[in-house]
Amino acid sequence: MDLAIQLDKEMALRVQTVNQFVENYLSEMPLPQGAAIAELRKSMLYSATNGGKRFRPVLSVLVAELLGCPIEKVLPFATAVELIHTYSLIHDDLPCMDNDDMRRGKPTNHKVFGEDFALLAGDALLTEAFMLIAQNYAENGFLMGRLTQMIAEAAGIRGMVGGQAIDLRAGQKQMTKEELEHLHRLKTGALIRVSVEGAAVIAGAKPSEVESLRKFGEGLGLAFQVADDVLDHGEKDQDVRSFTGIIGLEGTKKYLEEISTSTLAELHKVSAEAPMLEYLISFNTSRKH
Repeated sequence: MDLAIQLDKEMALRVQTVNQFVENYLSEMPLPQGAAIAELRKSMLYSATNGGKRFRPVLSVLVAELLGCPIEKVLPFATAVELIHTYSLIHDDLPCMDNDDMRRGKPTNHKVFGEDFALLAGDALLTEAFMLIAQNYAENGFLMGRLTQMIAEAAGIRGMVGGQAIDLRAGQKQMTKEELEHLHRLKTGALIRVSVEGAAVIAGAKPSEVESLRKFGEGLGLAFQVADDVLDHGEKDQDVRSFTGIIGLEGTKKYLEEISTSTLAELHKVSAEAPMLEYLISFNTSRKH
C-alpha cells in the first residue's frame, strides 16, 4: 500500500477517536435542568461536532504516541484545546466579526440558534475547556496548573485573542513580513503550538524535548498559514494581509520551504523517526486545498 494512503488511514483513525471523545463528553456532561440549558448544550454540540480536520487534538495524540504516552492521558487536554478552537470559530462567524453565514457547508451557529445563544455557546465552550483540565489532571496539581497556564496563554490576549485584536485593528495598513508573521503566530499558531507542547508536558518529556516540540508546533502552525496564502494566490486580492501580497508568490514558496525545513529539524531533535508528524509537514507543502 502507498505510504501516503496508509498514513491518511492512520490519521483518519485518530480523528475518529477525537470525534468520539468530544461528542461523548459534551453529550454526557452533567448539567442543571431546564430547556434553555438543553438548548445551549445543543448549540455547543452543533459546532463542536460539525466536521473539521481536528488538526490540533490529533497533533496532541501524535505527540503522545511519539513519546510513548497512552493517548487516554492527552485526550482531555486535546479536547480542551479543540473546544477553545470551536468557540473561536463561533465568535468569528458572528455579525460583529466576520459575519459569515456558512461554516463547513452548514449554516453558522448564530444562523441556527441566534446571535445570543451563539455567543453563549462560545463562552460555555471556552469555560468548559478549563473544566476538562481541572477534572482530568487534578491528581497532579503541578501538571494541572501548568496546563491551565499554557492554555490561557495560548487562547487569551497573549495568543489567539491578541492576534485577533491585531487583525481587527490592522485595517488596510501595509504589514511587513515580520508583522504578518507575528499576527499569525498569535492568532492561529498559538493553539497549534500548545497542542504539541501540552501533550509533551503530559507525556513527561524532558525540558529540551518540550522546547524542541514547542518550536515544532510554532513552525507547523506558521507553515500552514503560509501554505494557505500560496493556495489562495490568484483566487483573491493579494492584499496587505497575505505573504504573497507582501513578498510575492515565489518568495512565499521559498519561505514555506525554509519554515518546513527548520520545523522538521526541531522534530528530529526529539526523534529521528516520526513518520506521522513528518507526514504533516510534507503534506502541507504539497497540499492542493
